[in-house]
Amino acid sequence: MISWILLLVYILTSSVGMVLIKKGGIHTSFAISKEKVQVQISWVILFGIMLYLVSFVLWMYILQLFNLTYISPVAYGITYIFIMIFSYLLLNETIRKEQLVGVGFIMGGIFIASYRI
Repeated sequence: MISWILLLVYILTSSVGMVLIKKGGIHTSFAISKEKVQVQISWVILFGIMLYLVSFVLWMYILQLFNLTYISPVAYGITYIFIMIFSYLLLNETIRKEQLVGVGFIMGGIFIASYRI
């Protein structure tokens, strides 16, 4: 049970982290001159990077709990779905019909991969 909770936390930190990195990217600037390099990074992008690093550490641990051939496609598929939802909510991105069809395929694939004969 704890392994599935860790997987859910991984999915949430990874997907929210990516969306915040994208959201904070519009307030990030880089300037290079002969004398200096100047970088301006927003708190949003820093928080997104922190969440993404937490997800990476969780992922290293999760890989020890599951078979890689099972957990990798399941985690990436569910993460894709959550990124789509959070991008819609936080970035005002649109969700196309083709993406919803893709979500159906992802969920079907997860169901098939999880089914035990």
